[in-house]
Amino acid sequence: MNLVVRTPDEVLAALRKPELKTVEAFTFSPEDCLVVCAGFEDRALAVLKSAVSKGEHFRVVMILYEPLVPENKADDVRRICQAAHLPIVELTYNRQEPAGFGSVLIDSLSAYRGRIFMDISGMSRILIVQTLVALRKRPEGFANCFVAYVEAQYYPPSKKEAEAELAKSESDPTFSIFFLSSGVFEVTLVPELSSYALAGVQTRLVTFPALDEHLLTALRAELQPSRYTFIEGVPPGSHNQWRQKVIAEVNHLDKIQNAERRQISTLDYRETLACLQTLYANHGVRERLLISPTGSKMQAVAVGIFRSFVEDVQIVYPTPRGFQKPEKYTEGIGEMHLLALGPLSES
Repeated sequence: MNLVVRTPDEVLAALRKPELKTVEAFTFSPEDCLVVCAGFEDRALAVLKSAVSKGEHFRVVMILYEPLVPENKADDVRRICQAAHLPIVELTYNRQEPAGFGSVLIDSLSAYRGRIFMDISGMSRILIVQTLVALRKRPEGFANCFVAYVEAQYYPPSKKEAEAELAKSESDPTFSIFFLSSGVFEVTLVPELSSYALAGVQTRLVTFPALDEHLLTALRAELQPSRYTFIEGVPPGSHNQWRQKVIAEVNHLDKIQNAERRQISTLDYRETLACLQTLYANHGVRERLLISPTGSKMQAVAVGIFRSFVEDVQIVYPTPRGFQKPEKYTEGIGEMHLLALGPLSES
């Protein structure tokens, strides 16, 4: 008998990667559960409102963020559920002490026998990764699990605003650009997303540069990696593709040594997943990979799927100290998407 034992990355590579599909609405059944985060963006309520409009009965798990942001929509979620007679369970997620939350969420979901829909529209990137890793650890893995995602209509800042801030930073080296968050609380290393590394092993930081330059600055200062891979997001719409160039300039990517750069879609998670698999194949043996999911939410989905299979990579995250005003975040509700994770449970 010829037995072939595949490594975790080989198992992942062999699986069919389901497509992220655009949907007009979300329809659930009484046994289904929707996991929703009470964020402050307009799109945080879009999936819940869409499902309620169909008149169906289903269950809701609402994740409340701490420290509290007054503009978060927890009361709106409660009102919608009460009006539609939907049972709701509330869980608290501390952004500054996130360790172990994946297990808390899975324990809460264990009572449900229907499908699980994870609405990532209002989730932080590190929470997306934690949740996906926890889901795959269930006996049934990703079976009957779905990712729901709603795009925004408008993603601040405008090109004019971004270029004005960039010009200020170029004329004044002490000027820091803060578009969405304000400073970094700490670089978070969640124990359940950690990996073991031998002493002396060189490290490679794989990260997704963002418009807030202090995120990359904090990662570099805290981790001091030997090498870098920058995954630069390419927005799906041509009207937003200027962001890729500005982000590179804000973070001075062309001046960072020992770095490789890759351009990957912000929406098609399969591109990010394939990139991570290639990086692991090329560097995983000789270097310890530190992955920081600071890109788009669908890129964070790819990181979560990858880490749920490949456990010898370290997830790190620059937790924001605070946030700018909610009106400076995304506005409106754009296209809605659904990703079936079931094929990733195939043996």
